[in-house]
This record gives sequence, structure tokens and C-alpha cells, in this order.
Amino acid sequence: MSGVIWSFGAPLVRYLEDAEIYRLQYLLYRGLIITSVILIFVLFREGRNFFHTFRRIDSWSLIGSLVMSVTFFGWIYALTTTTVAITLLMLAVSPVLSAFLGYLILGERLSKSTLINMFIVAIGITIMVWDTDKSATIIGVIYGFFVALGFSIYTITIRKNPEVPKLLTPALAGFFCMIWATILILLTGGNFEMPSANIGISMTHGLVVGIGLILYGLGAKYLPSGELVMLSLLEVVLGIFWAWLPVLGINEVPTRNTLIGGLAILFAIVMQGVYARKKHLIPMP
Repeated sequence: MSGVIWSFGAPLVRYLEDAEIYRLQYLLYRGLIITSVILIFVLFREGRNFFHTFRRIDSWSLIGSLVMSVTFFGWIYALTTTTVAITLLMLAVSPVLSAFLGYLILGERLSKSTLINMFIVAIGITIMVWDTDKSATIIGVIYGFFVALGFSIYTITIRKNPEVPKLLTPALAGFFCMIWATILILLTGGNFEMPSANIGISMTHGLVVGIGLILYGLGAKYLPSGELVMLSLLEVVLGIFWAWLPVLGINEVPTRNTLIGGLAILFAIVMQGVYARKKHLIPMP
């Protein structure tokens, strides 16, 4: 579900007025909502133990939140530099990076099914990127790659110590994002104002990201890193679809190769979901 919910994020950015001018302000408002949504959920779940929960934050949580806060920046800069399709396609690299880091750091075994599905995803990415205008998207691709890497590192950190509440990391990430955005606005001599439409969009996007992170963090209890990110790749296919859907008015029409590659990725996601359901998964404490 996290991938489905996140898929609405990229199209939302397309509705911003003068997006390149208001990146930092957008990140500030969005970070505020992300942190608020997650903390409200934690308060509802923990009740009287709400403040005690923060004592369980460890160094991995801090690393994950810092990396994720920077990833938020890379995401918005990628989307305002290149197309939704290119940005989301680079995000599709994250299963390979996440599975490799999971093997390297957590000692998680790479199953044959996961390796096959990763290979299918790689083919899908190759097909989708093959006919794009590469000369106009190099900067966006670089931003997108670092977003994928950051998301993979975040996935590893929320699985490193099962005893640490998973949702504290994204809550801190939203908080750090607010701090970085505020500092940069002040250093660049900017102000905190932006069109009311942009404020509404940024707050809506914060809600989308916050709910998605809650679901993603809860899912991290049940799935290894590579499979967890693989299943979230619905964001890639659906995000491109929303950006194309004429009724939404964005009209970023995907090419034939994009559609073929997207179907390959969707097939891999479905197969990975079937494989995960067949496994006897034991939740982490």
C-alpha cells in the first residue's frame, strides 16, 4: 500500500506554481506535515508511553533519519529538474541497492526468486530508459540515483535494530528536513512565503509521504530489505500512469518503451508479492 500511496506524490509536485523557486519552502511545509502525521500515529499507538519511546532511539535511527532527510531534498530537486518518468525510473534502482546493502550489512540472504525479479526489473528499467532524451536528463538522473541510494540506506537502518520503533526514523527525517530547509532559506536570503496553492500541495504531499512511511515502516517488520523495496515499486508504475492520465491535466505521455518496461516491473512486483505470501514470515519483535 505504501507504494500506491506514494505514487500520488510525483504528480502533486507537477501542480506547483514556479516549483524551481519554492523548493525549500515546499520542503519546509512538507517536512512539518510528515513529522506531525507520524508523531500523531505514534501517540495514538503508544499512549502514555509516547515520550518513553524516544529513549529507544539509537545511532542507526539517527543515521537513517539524516540520510532520509537529504533524500527528501534529492526527490524534489529531481522532480523539478526532469520528468516524472525519469525520476521514478531511477527510484527503481533501489531494490538492487537495498538487497546488496542488506546482504552486506544485515547478512540477509538473497533468494533465487528475488534475484530473478531484480533481473526482470533491470530489464524493465533498460527498456524504459532506452528511448529517453539522455542529454536533457543527466542532472535529474544523478539526483534520482542518490534518492534511490538514500532510500536503500534508510531501509537498512530501520531493520538494523528490531527493538527500535520503526516510525521514529521517518519522523526525525521530516524534522531534520525542516531544519535544513530553514537554514538554507535564511542563508540564501529567501523568505518563508509561497503561493497558497503551493502550501496546500506541500501539506497534501506531506500527508501522502507520512502515511506511506507509516505503512512502509510497519512492513519492514515482515520482509527482508530487497523484497520490501521491490514491493514498494508500485510507486514507479502508478506514478508514471498518474502523470499521463489526461483527466489530471499533467499530460506527460509515456512512450511505448516506457509502457513495456513498466509492465515488466509490474510483473516482477506481482511475482515478488506471490513469493512473499508463500513464505512463513515471522514478525520481528
